[in-house]
Amino acid sequence: MPLPVLAMMLCTFCVGTAESVIAGILPNIAGHLGVSLSAVGMLISVYALVVVIAGPCLTALTARLPRAVLLPGMMGVFILGNVIAALAPGFGWLVAGRIVSALAHSTLIAVFVASARDMAPPHQRAAAGAKVTLGIGLATVVGVPAGTLVGDNWGWRATFWALAVLSLLSTLLLVRHNVPEPAPDDNPGVRPQTMDSRRGFTLPVPMILVALVIVLGTGGVFALYTYASPYLTHAAGFESSTVTVLLWLYGLGGIAGNLLGARAADRHLPTAVLTTLGAAAAALLLLVLLVDNSWAVAALFCVLGAAYFATIPALNSQIVASAGPTSAAMALTVNNSAFCVGIALGSWLGGAILARGHSVLLVPAGGAALAAGGLLLSAVTSWLLRTKPARDEPRIPAAA
Repeated sequence: MPLPVLAMMLCTFCVGTAESVIAGILPNIAGHLGVSLSAVGMLISVYALVVVIAGPCLTALTARLPRAVLLPGMMGVFILGNVIAALAPGFGWLVAGRIVSALAHSTLIAVFVASARDMAPPHQRAAAGAKVTLGIGLATVVGVPAGTLVGDNWGWRATFWALAVLSLLSTLLLVRHNVPEPAPDDNPGVRPQTMDSRRGFTLPVPMILVALVIVLGTGGVFALYTYASPYLTHAAGFESSTVTVLLWLYGLGGIAGNLLGARAADRHLPTAVLTTLGAAAAALLLLVLLVDNSWAVAALFCVLGAAYFATIPALNSQIVASAGPTSAAMALTVNNSAFCVGIALGSWLGGAILARGHSVLLVPAGGAALAAGGLLLSAVTSWLLRTKPARDEPRIPAAA
């Protein structure tokens, strides 16, 4: 792995860990600051809301900055947010720290993935981007459990300090092995004004459709993932101590799926998208039908993780391919926002099913319906993309 890509993967690992680790240290924060668990849960919602709303705006505003300035600068903002959280004298300051960290989230990941794709030959772009997003899978398997362990033993502030230090070290590696700037577009038919950062505000219909596919597919998986513990203990009959092992299986499957999905996307993108979404929908449905078979449930959790994380590089590539005149960085920022909306939608759906007194077994069924909707919409989107004239993948402006 090239050192610039390794540095970007480590930075993505830090960003992915920071996004999700709150769930593991939530009781510690509530007890220490004297606030309710539901109030601390807002730290997750506020973070996601800032990513969705602020991400595209910041990507557009920073579009002309060189990567050598933009990436370390955004990592500096992210580190500052974690330091504010670690020093927070009260809950309000902790919320402020999370907001500051979230400001950098979408732009960082979008430009990291776009940069890795720019460094690779055309037939390996999905695989290059997947090396960066592998950091998110590692955050699920390693970062969040490690952050929770640090918080349990040394307090929740230590978790944020550890994130700040690791992020600083990753940023220093990033600066030491600087990410190359994108090569000038050699196509003489492209006029200079097409590289204007204002094109980042263009939202072509195919790109919007791909974003909706991401929302539905992610929502389907997270309907179950959010309520995995009650499903596994109440419906599938596992002991509470086994839940962590099964979630690890999900994460390990995700790491493998991320790499396999990237290779499939580089070979035949439409097939990769449809296959990965179909596998996720099928796994969710089988988790309803085979709930009485503990071995099948364990295997399906691993398959579900592999299928979901395989959709990430495939949909990354598809949203860039559908972006038209929109910059790749902006397309990937919209992509990140869509994933966050999907997570929120899935959590809401699972909670709504349980709040109405339905069996927890209905949660994966509802998730399967959402994922199936994403699969159908993806088939329509793939058809629309095939009917459009072929064009080169849009390049991000020289600044982003």
